[in-house]
Amino acid sequence: MQVNNICSGAPLQVITKADFKGFCIFVAYLFNSDYLFLKLPDMNRTFLALITLAVLFFSACEQKSSISKKHFIKGNDFLFKDDLENAIKEYEIAYRVDSNNWQACYELAGIYQLQGDFSNAMYYFTKTVQLNPSFALGYYNKANLEETVGDEKSSMHDIKEALSHKKDFFSALLAKGRKEYARGNFKQAEADFSSAIAVRPDFYMAYSMRGSCKFKSGNLDGAIADFGQEIRLNPQHGMGYINRAVALGEKQDYRQAINDLNAAIQLDPLWSQAYIYRGNYYIKLNIKDSACGDFRIAFKLKNPDAEHYSNQYCK
Repeated sequence: MQVNNICSGAPLQVITKADFKGFCIFVAYLFNSDYLFLKLPDMNRTFLALITLAVLFFSACEQKSSISKKHFIKGNDFLFKDDLENAIKEYEIAYRVDSNNWQACYELAGIYQLQGDFSNAMYYFTKTVQLNPSFALGYYNKANLEETVGDEKSSMHDIKEALSHKKDFFSALLAKGRKEYARGNFKQAEADFSSAIAVRPDFYMAYSMRGSCKFKSGNLDGAIADFGQEIRLNPQHGMGYINRAVALGEKQDYRQAINDLNAAIQLDPLWSQAYIYRGNYYIKLNIKDSACGDFRIAFKLKNPDAEHYSNQYCK
């Protein structure tokens, strides 16, 4: 039968009869030695013996923790050298010696995920959060892995769990917003992106994401404002101009929409969809020659919709 360490739960070496007999003799000596206890009363001798046993117990726990830590550090050294196989060996020893070593589990999960061994990665991410239930980053990385393997329900659960332990967890707020958006929960997604913006008001993509939520909810002015802030924070991000152009187009502000598309095309002349949008807005303004010119360019860039619009407006 396997015997486990009471301190950590890790397997111990089997205790022989001789070991146990020696331990019993030692305890009996503590209880009965007149010399060691200087003829203390029975109650005091019992109390001192219990203290001694407690000291031995916790000393053994501390020794196990120390050994585990040494192997964990060795694992880190191998990891920094990109020696993943030896890193795994050291982390596994660290965990076997002290099964409360959640850091070893976390590192093992990360390595196995890197190697594409998702089964072992999930096992150790699960162990990590079981051993350290308040470790927000553990839930977040577990959620990312669950998303990778297609378990979206568990992924959302773990993202929420991460946020329950760290409400200002920026990456988790963005992840939850993306998930809510994908589910069609645009108002909740908008709230999540707003929370992310409160943490990092300088992150342009959060405004892009929130603007998309507002657009889907019919809040065109709000969407235009967010896309504008996205552009201000990163004027080189062409998608910001395109998104704002589409929102302006919905408001029938076609000339301003074309100005934004001009900026997007200047940043990336090969972006075929920008020509499709601009061509359609030229059509709205009855500027047919410019529209057809854009559809021709889009066709050369192999845009799948270009031929349809050329046939519709340019024959």
